[in-house]
Amino acid sequence: MKSIKELSRPLEITDVDFRVQSINNGGYATILAYKDARVDMNRLDEVLTPLGWQRDYKLIDGKLFCGVGIYNDEIHEWIWKWDVGTESHTEAEKGQVSDAFKRACFNLGIGRELYDYPVISVKLNDNEWSKEGGRPKQTYNLRIREWTWYSEFNESGISFLAAKDENGNVRFKWGTLAKKEEPQPKPEQVEEVEETTTPEIQEEPKVDSVKEVLTQEYKKIFGKAPHGRMSTERIKQEIDAELDRLSQNEESDEPQTEPTPEPTPEPIMENVEMIETFTDTTEFIQWAKDIVAKHSNDSSAESIEAFKKMCNEHYAKIAK
Repeated sequence: MKSIKELSRPLEITDVDFRVQSINNGGYATILAYKDARVDMNRLDEVLTPLGWQRDYKLIDGKLFCGVGIYNDEIHEWIWKWDVGTESHTEAEKGQVSDAFKRACFNLGIGRELYDYPVISVKLNDNEWSKEGGRPKQTYNLRIREWTWYSEFNESGISFLAAKDENGNVRFKWGTLAKKEEPQPKPEQVEEVEETTTPEIQEEPKVDSVKEVLTQEYKKIFGKAPHGRMSTERIKQEIDAELDRLSQNEESDEPQTEPTPEPTPEPIMENVEMIETFTDTTEFIQWAKDIVAKHSNDSSAESIEAFKKMCNEHYAKIAK
């Protein structure tokens, strides 16, 4: 059995899944990193052995709690970490079981570094997104599952995160890649040593930061650079607003008047476009449950019910 500290060792990037959370009107996708329950079970087995941990469930005030217990040899007792799960509107019981278990494992440190990941904002190619009914939506050309991700950590946490798409193009890069020290040959071996190859990730051309890319797009649209004190988010907001205005002007044949602002959609309905992208029932259930829980306080009951209905309809299709 390994040291208990190994539970909180950062997950291998191959154990982390990524999915699109939303796409704005400028074609920038926000991507989320997450883990599934299998990753937690594998880490517990690796560090504690399959016989060194256990889990239990309790129903308290109608809510399902999961506890993960590990045995402490010094005090000869089981130490438990508990957390509550939220139910899914499809396969509610299964969703609660999985969610409660993953949350309890977060309390043990497994995958906790995911909370420290940077905001992943990626400029999509023209064929990777489109607008339907005036709202951005990803197309089948956006193959996030085929992207290759790379991460590095230091004593302070995550220090580097990058991704290449299925064609080998760098699509996201954050932080600083650590310089790898190459072994130095002895003087008499110099003539025999072949030229070393730089790690592939370092061969890629430098990728502009999100703010630099946004700044270039801002210049194209407004003919000038944004104010030096403007935040990245503010630049994105002004670009989106101008693109929306230009889109409305192009679609209208009448003399332009001051556009009437459209009512702001309920936050939960911003996730509707993602529903049709899921083909795996388990992953879809977990995602839908997370969305409903996230927007339980900032969306109306009518919008939440409408979102649940659409999710149920899609689940019926992929469950056949």
